[in-house]
Amino acid sequence: LYVEDVARAFEVILHKANPGMILNIGGNNEISNLEVAKKLIEILGFQDRMDELITFVPDRKFNDLRYTINSGKLEQLGWREEMSWEDGLKTTVEWYKKYTDRFGNIDDALVAHPRIGVAPGAGVTNESFGRKGGQERATVLGDN
Repeated sequence: LYVEDVARAFEVILHKANPGMILNIGGNNEISNLEVAKKLIEILGFQDRMDELITFVPDRKFNDLRYTINSGKLEQLGWREEMSWEDGLKTTVEWYKKYTDRFGNIDDALVAHPRIGVAPGAGVTNESFGRKGGQERATVLGDN
């Protein structure tokens, strides 16, 4: 769900919802992690290295099969998702490429399942986001 769609949802909630209402904000896009990883690789222009860039990791013992959100009550208040998933992802990637220097080292944020005793950022690089230096390699995580 694109960030501007979420911001508009908050605006609708602020102005139209009754206090105490429980509302969900979600899109109508059910996409696997693997599909997201592949689309990111495509947007970044690395589709010829797809197999090299995707690393499968074991599921967490408490892994959820899927997450579904029903935004029906919010839609009844007049909100709807405006940005398509693919356009939102492209716009987000372009924004991060443009402003990548704002974030410093993001290696630790890319660890699949952070665990005690595992070095943060082990085996993960962030060059695919346009960061300077290092080798041109990234680990994109997905499920099968």
